[in-house]
Amino acid sequence: MRKTNIFLLAALLSVSATASYASIITNGSFSIAGTIFVTGPGGVTTPAGVCPPGIQCIFFQDTATPVVNDKIDIAPVGLPNGDIPVAISGVNAGNIANLFSPPGTVGSIFPAMPFMSFNNGGITTVLEINFVPAGINGSAGCTASPPAGGQKCTPPGSLFNLQNLTATSSTASWKFQGIAMDLTSTWTGTFTSTFNTIPYQTVLANLSTNGFASSTFAGQITLTVIPEPDPLSLLFLGGGMIACAALLRRVRQL
Repeated sequence: MRKTNIFLLAALLSVSATASYASIITNGSFSIAGTIFVTGPGGVTTPAGVCPPGIQCIFFQDTATPVVNDKIDIAPVGLPNGDIPVAISGVNAGNIANLFSPPGTVGSIFPAMPFMSFNNGGITTVLEINFVPAGINGSAGCTASPPAGGQKCTPPGSLFNLQNLTATSSTASWKFQGIAMDLTSTWTGTFTSTFNTIPYQTVLANLSTNGFASSTFAGQITLTVIPEPDPLSLLFLGGGMIACAALLRRVRQL
């Protein structure tokens, strides 16, 4: 009877461990899509939210009809990938937080804040954001005229890399970075918006005139697992601490 109980306990522990780890993701990539709204220095209302005066805001919507604020779609293409299951995908499959600057200052690490969570597949992982890299194209081309293919621009203090594909089409790219709330992985997101009918000079003009600019976007989120401490290293560390404690005890006795 005791042996049977031991086997039963082992089986229950195995099931419990599987259940607890099956609900998190730690490595691999998945693709997302949505609509992004970027404001100037605040005090503006966008279709996705209101940006208070004195700050800059980024709002998100999904691409479904009707649209839903603070949601993104996750594509099944390329899944499963790493430990990311295809079940994570779908319309409105992700919840995404709006960003405000401050506190999320471009180019500087800031306190981690929740950014993305998941609605499908029983995934409980929450991705936090703590870094928005600055754009790298420089501001010299932001006032280039007339628009032409190959021109590049990053407005001062911006995360966006703007580039004209032709005189009448352009792209914007940017990155976000962070860490999983449970500290099991880090993540990087790379994103691109394409403006099929206007150069980036018109995008910037619309931002100035309307107080915000918007576009659909596609992105890829890549998770990288944080290695667990080596058990042998922990053993040596524990042994060293015990030895130090014993040495201190002997010194005090002298």
